Amino acid sequence: MGRDEKFFRRLVVITVVMLAISAILIVRLLSFQFRMDPLVKQRLEAQAENRYIQTVEVYPNRGQIYDRNGNLLAVNSFEYRIGISPNQVLNRAETARQLAPLLGVPEDEIYRKLQPGMDGKLAAYALLKPVVGFEAGQAIMDLELPGMVIEPLPTRIYPQGELTAQLVGIFRDSDASKTRRGYWGVEGFYQSLLAGQSKRVTTSTIPVLQDAASTKSVRDGIDLVLTIDRDLQFLAQDVLNRAVAREQATGGTILIMNPRTGEILAMANYPMFDPNSLTAENVQRARNPAVTDLFEPGSIFKVLTMAMALQAGTHDEAWTYNDPGCFNPAGSRICNWDGASHGNQTFADVFINSWNTGTTTIFMQMADQLGGPYAVYDLLKEFGIGSPTGVDLEGEAPGILPEPGDLNWNEAQYLTTSFGQGVAITPLQMLTAANAIANDGLIMQPHIVKLRIDGDQVIETRPAATHRPISADVAHRARDIMVQIVEDPSSLDQYEFKHFKVAGKTGTAQIPIPGGYDPSGSIASFVGFLPADDPVVSVLVKLDRPVNYWGSMAAAPVFQELVERLVVLMEIPNDSERFQLIAQGGDPFKREY
Repeated sequence: MGRDEKFFRRLVVITVVMLAISAILIVRLLSFQFRMDPLVKQRLEAQAENRYIQTVEVYPNRGQIYDRNGNLLAVNSFEYRIGISPNQVLNRAETARQLAPLLGVPEDEIYRKLQPGMDGKLAAYALLKPVVGFEAGQAIMDLELPGMVIEPLPTRIYPQGELTAQLVGIFRDSDASKTRRGYWGVEGFYQSLLAGQSKRVTTSTIPVLQDAASTKSVRDGIDLVLTIDRDLQFLAQDVLNRAVAREQATGGTILIMNPRTGEILAMANYPMFDPNSLTAENVQRARNPAVTDLFEPGSIFKVLTMAMALQAGTHDEAWTYNDPGCFNPAGSRICNWDGASHGNQTFADVFINSWNTGTTTIFMQMADQLGGPYAVYDLLKEFGIGSPTGVDLEGEAPGILPEPGDLNWNEAQYLTTSFGQGVAITPLQMLTAANAIANDGLIMQPHIVKLRIDGDQVIETRPAATHRPISADVAHRARDIMVQIVEDPSSLDQYEFKHFKVAGKTGTAQIPIPGGYDPSGSIASFVGFLPADDPVVSVLVKLDRPVNYWGSMAAAPVFQELVERLVVLMEIPNDSERFQLIAQGGDPFKREY
């Protein structure tokens, strides 16, 4: 037998022996596993899972928000939660040194978290910082340090800043669940649609295996296109800010709507809110006062009294009364704003001159002829008074309309409702109700989302009527009186419209305080629309505690300034040009409003 043959035989024997030993060891290992105590097996599996496995939330892309012209109002970005697996760190001191300046955490604090625990074992995970900004997170990724666990946290950037913050809302952590969601405005109302659908997935703490889990598919949120026009919003905010400064007012609101469609074109408030600063003091201003804050509207409410009386048929333009200046119906003293008697006054005179005694007399006579106050309250409810408008903004208040049977109701309170005292509404409720006069008697559903974009599918919000409190004929008659209010040559109102016929009404409301009304301040307001005969835009101006007490002195000039710039920005032709276009068969409102 040759040397090679002997070597080959020995090799075969050694191979067979090694295979036999391996088989015995495998069988032995399997026997240990299957014969292991179930409780011991479960505990070992749990320890392995806790050491190398974690469950994380994989977030979809949140839907973005645009104005009607495609300008971004809310866009996505990321912050990061920074953790580390100490049991994978190669150089603890160097890791702490590199992370400290990026995290803003002392180097020794990071180093301590990388040390073994009381049991002498290194932890599978340690949280270094709950939230860092996008730039810091990217810088930490670039270090490529072993053991890093970097979790993306979706956040929002608001390119328009304070300009649209209160109507868009904010995206932040929930105090209760520690998860992020939208609050207030559009972000809150459309939270579920904007958020999409996230997934909880199991991922390894070993960095090499993390990316595989994060590729799990999620459903992204839908994009929203608002009815807001950024340029109109800027105009409204600019006019409001300067009016507040000029009048030394404590706050205010300007609303611009299309009464034909219910679209909200601008919604400006003061004080403003900075969406990029989530301090406790700043977040208190995140709510939108145009839909959340109630006020007693005062004389702008009289346009509803006028329309209700005409609709009920209890009064018409031929009705007259003898104005006493002051009188005491239902045990409550009611006076005109000037406290003077003016003799025989017509129905239109009541509203042109804003006589409280006139609207009170109308309410008394309506109750007598319709069978009691209940019938009058039914008419008020048709205008949406006492109920939320249903606008697609989170946080809307319903308003307050005391009725017979309520603890705080009495006959005197019923009568003061005729001139907007003792009833509380939001600015949006007031303008929505007044839009019935501008829109041939129909109240359109106010809304702020124009389009919803879900992938390739585009869903348009169609204008929808919610109430018809008055007929088209009554709306036109009420409109004509509102035009007379604006054009009255003896009026104290501080405005003049040379090229447009405007319908409007000023208001001066007392501010309720415990036990009565504050004599030191007022709410000055104006509500109106134009062109009066074919309105495409309606406006409400409200100033809180202006230096000039009266709406005619404080709010009316603001309305005029706004309208003069508004018609240019919206390309609304003046009355002369508009009538010429119509005579030639053209469409003066060819542009979409």
